Amino acid sequence: MLDLKEKLESLMKKRDLLEKKDETLIISDFDDTIFCRKDQLEKSQLLRENRWDLWNQVIMNIIWLENFINEHYIWKEFPKNIICQFKIWKDLILTAWFKDLQLEKIKATKLDIYNHIVVEKAPEKIYETIRYVIEDLWFIPNKIQVYEDRPEYFVENKNLIEDFLWTTLEIMFVEMIDNQNEPNLKKIA
Repeated sequence: MLDLKEKLESLMKKRDLLEKKDETLIISDFDDTIFCRKDQLEKSQLLRENRWDLWNQVIMNIIWLENFINEHYIWKEFPKNIICQFKIWKDLILTAWFKDLQLEKIKATKLDIYNHIVVEKAPEKIYETIRYVIEDLWFIPNKIQVYEDRPEYFVENKNLIEDFLWTTLEIMFVEMIDNQNEPNLKKIA
């Protein structure tokens, strides 16, 4: 498998052809950044005791995806302070985890009108951010603002993203309390 720098080499020629624009691109994670999962963990011992990869197995094989989505996402309110800044066809929900589950959650919350990408693991968000700018956005924004509840990969790769895209990366740490209150936002880089 190619490492990040090798994958980026394939994007260099395309990057060099792009126009730089005085715009901000907003990228946000979904879980615990736009939509808080705290209620799910509090209400379900099964989910609480089966985290990470086991969580997916429990949802797909015991609870069933449709039941999970109907109970926890359909018609549920959530804070809009991040998503209300989004521009359709430009900004991006970039989330990691089990693709079918993430896509259903985005659809159930009616956020599928926005660009969205689901990666398998969080470190892949770095390459997908760069690839998205070059191959989907088709211009280089002068600023990329990232909202994340687990921003460590963006923090670790801030210089790489800025240098490769000739842009400024602003990273906002998001701490959600629940889905009734606006999350706490703190600029960390």
